[in-house]
Amino acid sequence: MENLEAEIKDLIGKDESKARPVAEKLINTSDIELFKALICKTDFLFDFVKNNVAKRIEGAVNKNNFKNIINFFTVYSSEYDDLFAGILAKHASQDLTDEIFEMLQSGTNEQKAYCAKYFSLIPDTVSIEDLQKYAFSDFEPLALNSAQALGIMRDDISYDIALSNLESEDDFEKLQAVKFFTAYEKNPPLNEIFEAMKKSNMPENIAGEIPYIANLTTLFSQDEYKKNVLITFDNILSGLGEILPLSQIFQFELFEVTELLINTNKTENKYRSKIAQILLKERAKIKMFCENEEYIFDEDKNTKQELCAVQKLLQSQSKEFWQEQSKEVLKELDHCRHRICAALEVIIEYNLKDAAEKIKSLLTHENEIVVCKCTEALKEFNMLSEVNKEEVLSRIQNENLKALIESYWRE
Repeated sequence: MENLEAEIKDLIGKDESKARPVAEKLINTSDIELFKALICKTDFLFDFVKNNVAKRIEGAVNKNNFKNIINFFTVYSSEYDDLFAGILAKHASQDLTDEIFEMLQSGTNEQKAYCAKYFSLIPDTVSIEDLQKYAFSDFEPLALNSAQALGIMRDDISYDIALSNLESEDDFEKLQAVKFFTAYEKNPPLNEIFEAMKKSNMPENIAGEIPYIANLTTLFSQDEYKKNVLITFDNILSGLGEILPLSQIFQFELFEVTELLINTNKTENKYRSKIAQILLKERAKIKMFCENEEYIFDEDKNTKQELCAVQKLLQSQSKEFWQEQSKEVLKELDHCRHRICAALEVIIEYNLKDAAEKIKSLLTHENEIVVCKCTEALKEFNMLSEVNKEEVLSRIQNENLKALIESYWRE
């Protein structure tokens, strides 16, 4: 074990004269244990160190030992599938492709995932039927690599299957379909993906995939997508830091979208109340991240700096601007259930008691979740004494919601 740790230290270190022999040993002997140890270290390495290691491994490969790469396929790592596929593609031949194809058919899921990545670089259509099957595998690396290869081959069959799955009643199947289009890359059905997000019980997960399919700021510039971009960004904020890693904020264009929304609400009237709700929500959430070290202590320097930049942008807006947003968000209570609930979260967060009378009127809403959320808001405002408890409870059929509402009066 000590020897293994010493080899890893040399492989990732600055001294090329020490790193090169370890990289050569890794390839020439197909040292699986050394590769496993390298994978364990990878998550803790800076990108420039990872790049150095990749160059060293690639430099150790030649025409006599390149097939040894295949031996590492038993241990999957997303950090190395591109590298290994690229190395093999440089040495591609019909014999090698036949060998990879055989493994694609009969190997383990880990082996198949590497093979699928190979076929994204060597798009031999002999692999299509197997890739179509694996594109919806429960083993995500295999599914994503297969979808990527199918996208390069412009396979219509798998595309149509994924399109159909967007309408599935199964939320996991729906999310899997969205991830397919993220990897497939060609001609994403944006409107259908937005609809899947809005109908899903996992909207944050789907929203987190959309920026990998299309640029949010670009979509927002197109009238047909504006409303759905706002819903997407709202869901991203809901999932950020819990369901969605903070490190993804660059892909989410957090700063750029925030700046765009601020400027939009200063100059335009359309979607004004929805944008107000989003900005108020973001202001509270980013403040929580930046002022509580436990949320960001293990994030890298760039992520922390970007979060601070977003907070500075939000804080730089005038008192009058935020007062206007607080007034605007109350108008969200006139919309659909999802928008009402999103607005109520903000109203509770900022203790916007000006909404109290409107909230009381919503206690007769047909949706039980809205009634429950309105009761919570009035409890936070210390106004439940002004409400007839039995009348509210009489509208609730769901026993869990009824118990939650009753608890508000007890607290």
